[in-house]
Amino acid sequence: MVTTRSFAKADYGFWPGLRVVDVKCSEHLLFNFCDFNFFRGSAGGSYLFFGSSKHLVLLIAVPYILACEVVFLRGRRFFVKLKDHVAGVFIVRSRAESLYVSSLAVAPQYRRLGLGMFILQFAENVAADAGRKWLELSVLKTNWPARRLYEKAGFKVFKEKQRSLTLRKRVA
Repeated sequence: MVTTRSFAKADYGFWPGLRVVDVKCSEHLLFNFCDFNFFRGSAGGSYLFFGSSKHLVLLIAVPYILACEVVFLRGRRFFVKLKDHVAGVFIVRSRAESLYVSSLAVAPQYRRLGLGMFILQFAENVAADAGRKWLELSVLKTNWPARRLYEKAGFKVFKEKQRSLTLRKRVA
């Protein structure tokens, strides 16, 4: 099991009221069904949210959300909250030598403000506290904003697939 460390206010920098909350699977699932629109307009989100037909979106998004919950079943889920708003979400799971970031999303209104970097630093600290040597994640090759963020955070290509890259960073 992954353990978290406590963070002082100084760790949150210019984000007063920011906190990371460890959430249950049921809370995460409810959030995904009711409030989640973080991928809308992102490189990968165009596969889920297209056109104007809400019924068509539901036919695609609901099975996708349920499938993700099954895939991430063993993961630990976090909400990054700014006051009462969920500004970001991420899921991590332990592997033998690494902590794998299964999912990471930042709400559109909080993008390009440093929250993605904050989440990656938080995940790196969780990995270090769990005794893992690496922090790993995957990204679509076409998701240039995320790839720039991960490169800036020190991630390097570890594996390459047809449409995605697995990146890794040594944990300090």
